[in-house]
Amino acid sequence: MLLHVKLPDRHLDADSRDVIKLVMGLIGTMAALILGLLIASANSTYNAQSSDLQSLSAKVVLLDRLLIFYGPDAKGAREQLHNAVLAAHDRIWSPAGLRPANLEAANRFVQQLQSLSSKTDAARLIQSRAMQVAESILETRLLMSEQAGDRYHGRF
Repeated sequence: MLLHVKLPDRHLDADSRDVIKLVMGLIGTMAALILGLLIASANSTYNAQSSDLQSLSAKVVLLDRLLIFYGPDAKGAREQLHNAVLAAHDRIWSPAGLRPANLEAANRFVQQLQSLSSKTDAARLIQSRAMQVAESILETRLLMSEQAGDRYHGRF
């Protein structure tokens, strides 16, 4: 309102007002477009992380089932798997927020899995499949850490 008195008359005519309305409409449209792209990007990232987490969870359940099929000799490996899952859960959903990755529990699980002595062909097949699934879990976990920008994921 203060500038209205100081502006020359040529800036107050109908053409100038139309130009200002068009520019304001363009700015509003651009802001809406950028906001829409940000929301779409965030949604895409969320969906990818959710899919990766579901895949990771299914692999952990499959690995636990394989260890059950292996038999009582795999009890220690199952306990190490449960400890590794708990450690990963506590790292991500801790009250202090996301903490640096520590793969010690996962490393102990892999060592326990490798130390199983397979006496039969079926046991060797299950152990081999369990190692493949464990490697896939570690690969997915590292990939998720990298996608999240976790600069501590490589700490062993």
